[in-house]
Amino acid sequence: MIHKLKKFSKKMGRGLKQEYEETRDIPKYIKNKEYKKAAQQVGDIGKMTFLSTLWVLPGGGVISSLLVKFFKKLRPSAFKEED
Repeated sequence: MIHKLKKFSKKMGRGLKQEYEETRDIPKYIKNKEYKKAAQQVGDIGKMTFLSTLWVLPGGGVISSLLVKFFKKLRPSAFKEED
């Protein structure tokens, strides 16, 4: 069980780091007129905000986990699994 938690925390850390780096690049995308990439990243920020606010609610961790499991489009791009 501890091994799974360590693996999960490393995966989350890598995903959060990637999202942070992509978020920093939004001004560069806009400057280079790559509006689709900038819009996708803003959408990822919205998804992260939505999932984060669910954690505040009682039982929110379970609810957000179920939503992410069954609705794969709710995952930010850094957390999508490659098929």
